Amino acid sequence: MISVFGHLNPDSDSICCSIVVSDWLNATGRAATAYRLGELNPETNFLLAEAQCIAPDLLEKNVAEEDVWLVDFSDLEQGPTGLSKSNVIGLIDHHRLGSLITAEPLDAWIRKVGCCATLVYDIVSQTDGYQLTPAHSLLLLGAILSDTLGFQSPTTTAQDRLAAQKLAELSHVDLHEFTLRLLNAKTDISGLSIPRLLQKDEKNYVINDKKLILAQIEISSFAAIEDKISAIAEEMEKRAKHEGLDFYVLMVTSLSTSQSQIYFSADNPISQTPVTFDNMLSRKKQLVPWLNEVLNT
Repeated sequence: MISVFGHLNPDSDSICCSIVVSDWLNATGRAATAYRLGELNPETNFLLAEAQCIAPDLLEKNVAEEDVWLVDFSDLEQGPTGLSKSNVIGLIDHHRLGSLITAEPLDAWIRKVGCCATLVYDIVSQTDGYQLTPAHSLLLLGAILSDTLGFQSPTTTAQDRLAAQKLAELSHVDLHEFTLRLLNAKTDISGLSIPRLLQKDEKNYVINDKKLILAQIEISSFAAIEDKISAIAEEMEKRAKHEGLDFYVLMVTSLSTSQSQIYFSADNPISQTPVTFDNMLSRKKQLVPWLNEVLNT
C-alpha cells in the first residue's frame, strides 16, 4: 500500500493533490491511501464541503520502510517521522528540489508552475482510461486558485490559468464566482486561536544553516489582524524556543493591497521591527529568496 501525502501543516494544495493522486494510483493498479499531516484550515474545509469529499485520515504511523508518494514538497523537515528511511515511490511538486534523498529510482515530476494541482491535472489527464470526476476537478481547481491567490501571485503561469479553465468546465462552476468565494474562505481567520492562526500555514526551512519556521497569514487587509499582533508575537517566541529554532518568521499578506509585513521573533539577525514590502505575495518566490540573500551577507 502506498501512502500519499503532502507537507506538515497542510494547505489546500497538499490535501487536494493527495486525494486525487491516491485515486489515480488506485485506478492504475497501484493500491494507495491519502493522508494528511495536520489539521485542515478553513479554506480546505470549504473546498472539501463544496466537492462533497471526505478529508484524508491523519497520518500517525512512522513511515520508515513504508512505500510513500509525496505531493507538494520534497524537504525532509516538512515531512513525517521516518521519511528519510521510507521507500519513495513517486514525487509530484512545484517547489525547488529539497533535501529528499531516495534509495531507489522513483517516478518524479517537478515543474515550475504556480501549484502542484496544475501538474497533477496534466499528469492524470494524459492517462488513458482515467477520467477526473467533477468533485476531484473542483478540488484541483480550488487548490490552483488558492496557491495562485486567484492568479494574483507572481508564481502564476499560463499553464495554471489553462488548467483552471479546463477544471472549471469539468466541475461545472463559474470560475470568477468560485474564485471570489474561495478567496473569502481563504482570508477568514475568525474563530482561530493564535496558535492555530500561525500553524495553519507553517513550513520548516534551513537557510544558511539557520533553522527557521516561515508562516504566512493571508488576509483581506492588515486591519483584520491588528488587534492580534501582540499575542502573535508572544506565540512566535514560544514556538521558536519550543521547536529549537534560530528564529521564527511570519509573513502577513494583504490581498487587497498586495503588500506583506514580515515579523521576526526577537533573537534574529535581520530586524527587530516588522519589514513591509510592496507587491510581495509569495513566500516561495519572494520571501525565501530575500531571506537567502540577507542571511548570506
